[in-house]
Amino acid sequence: MFIGIIQFLLAGLTLCSVLYYLLCILSAHRFFSRSSIPCENSLPPATIMIPLCGSDFKAYENYTSFCRQDYSTYQILFGVQDPEDSSIPVIRKLISDFPERDIELVIDSAVTGQNPKVNNLQNMLSRAKYDVLVLVDSDIRVKPDYLATLVSPLKDEHVGLVTAFYRAGEAPSFAAKLEALGITGEFAPSVLAAQLTEGISFALGATMALTKSKLQSIGGFKAIADYLADDFMLGNLLWQAGFEIRLLPYVVETFLPPAGIKNMIRHQVRWSRGIRACRPLGHLGSIITHGTSLAILNALFHTGSPLSLFLLILTVSARLAMAWFVGIHKLGDKILAQNISLIPLRDLLSFVVWCTSLFGKGVEWRGRLFRIVDDGKIIPTDGLSAIHRRKHSK
Repeated sequence: MFIGIIQFLLAGLTLCSVLYYLLCILSAHRFFSRSSIPCENSLPPATIMIPLCGSDFKAYENYTSFCRQDYSTYQILFGVQDPEDSSIPVIRKLISDFPERDIELVIDSAVTGQNPKVNNLQNMLSRAKYDVLVLVDSDIRVKPDYLATLVSPLKDEHVGLVTAFYRAGEAPSFAAKLEALGITGEFAPSVLAAQLTEGISFALGATMALTKSKLQSIGGFKAIADYLADDFMLGNLLWQAGFEIRLLPYVVETFLPPAGIKNMIRHQVRWSRGIRACRPLGHLGSIITHGTSLAILNALFHTGSPLSLFLLILTVSARLAMAWFVGIHKLGDKILAQNISLIPLRDLLSFVVWCTSLFGKGVEWRGRLFRIVDDGKIIPTDGLSAIHRRKHSK
């Protein structure tokens, strides 16, 4: 009886996965067919804010792309908290090589909350000259039309934040390739499915644009300073305030370091646990995105019956079709195109990460250990131990 229930659930979930993959393909077709990138001639000056913590892979090349924007007036702010940070010499060289650009390095160890990235952003904010803020992850590289593309939609007062897709520009190790496949072959399709079914109520942290006034309307960076998924919360708070989160059909590139499997899995678990903290029901429901693993389990529980094997072939075919259509055809991911045969392996890894993220609340971030509490907020594990000691002492 119990085995029969498991067989029924696995078969049903696998069929739902096939439908999900088809939904992602439909979502991508509609989004990229209807969406267009605005082209404006008169745009306000803007400040690009890039928080740093250590020197990233291909850092100098990434940062020079921001110095070559086809944009009349803009400022670039880099922020670090540690005066001995290894990224500082890179920024010094950038300032020397591009004297015509308005570039400033902000070194400030002030702490607003538990999120190091948000602390950096808050410390840079007072140095931002312009109302338009463009927040960028430190491993991103962009094209010359990037800034004009991101800022244009902000002329619409109903738009609270503008965000865009990203893909891997380079993945020098096997682990990095597996991580890269998940960006456009797994994450981007889920974003498009959300856009079609419920609209975008969050932001993609690789790149975001908003104004100081919109930021202040939700309480500034302080409102997200204790959250792990700061990008999700920034977009979600603006969405809750009644503003539109505008997702553009535009792609920036992230340059993944040659990390090992262990570091890559640690990063994936942190990301998945962050989603679970922010959207627990959505995270649980995302089991249907793991069709390859579900189909394999279904075939095993049905002892390799012809119908279960057919469903396995159907599921993997739909999965590969989704990855090709969204990641390669629409987002132009060359790494995915070269390594699409690794998608089933990536899927098995993603399922293990998802299962792991269901249990435990500990995460590692930039060499520091945190614990997720209170709907996605984080505290250092040593702080948690102190809290427990105080509770037990009462």
